[in-house]
Amino acid sequence: MPVWLMRLVWKVRGKRAARLHLTDGPSVEGILAGRWAGHYIMLTPSIVEEDSVEATGHFEVPAERVIFVQVLS
Repeated sequence: MPVWLMRLVWKVRGKRAARLHLTDGPSVEGILAGRWAGHYIMLTPSIVEEDSVEATGHFEVPAERVIFVQVLS
């Protein structure tokens, strides 16, 4: 994990499960770590379609692709 991401995650309090609904593709669900340089940072991501597909690492989703953020917990 990059150092800048570890610093970002360390500073974020109240990490929460969320789903990012995208303009041109499936939704991404995971732990929303925050927003950095115009991107949403998702930890433990999974792609939500008919069947959820787990991914490893983290996702950086450009903010302009996100329609809305649904907080799950």
